[in-house]
Amino acid sequence: MDPAAMIEGWHEFYLLVGTSAAALTGLMFVVISVSPETIAERPKAGVRAFVTPTMVFFATALAISAFMLVPHIAPAALALLLALTGVGGLAYLVWVRGHHFWREGKLDAEDWVFYIGLPFLGYALLVAAAIAIWRGGALGTPMLAFVTLLLLVVAIHNAWDLVIWLAQKRRK
Repeated sequence: MDPAAMIEGWHEFYLLVGTSAAALTGLMFVVISVSPETIAERPKAGVRAFVTPTMVFFATALAISAFMLVPHIAPAALALLLALTGVGGLAYLVWVRGHHFWREGKLDAEDWVFYIGLPFLGYALLVAAAIAIWRGGALGTPMLAFVTLLLLVVAIHNAWDLVIWLAQKRRK
């Protein structure tokens, strides 16, 4: 099958996922504005480890969707954009030092899974999907769809976790 035709077949999927990611990114701003003093009192490292990654995961799902909706994009150009996004995501995960917080006992197992483990898997699979798309492999586009949904679901989970945490802090 023609690689360009395989990409075009996912148009509606990425339109739905991209608009969802954009709307949920906007809602994150609302969530943060509900209790900015609680966020401000947390050390910058805590915000960097929890709040910002959630925004990055939403933004990654949005960016992937935008790349997939570019009309007549060459598979090689798409693969390059996706690979750069995947490598950038992996570098970001290293930069936020979530693993450091986990080793210090500041992350429980669920936080490790949703803030480090699954995102790392998602970004690694994003690089693999980019390579598969570049090589014209049939698994490239389904793997990319899986990665996009994985990052979106992780971000939704993390946003919900943040809302619960903010509500508990406000009650105290």
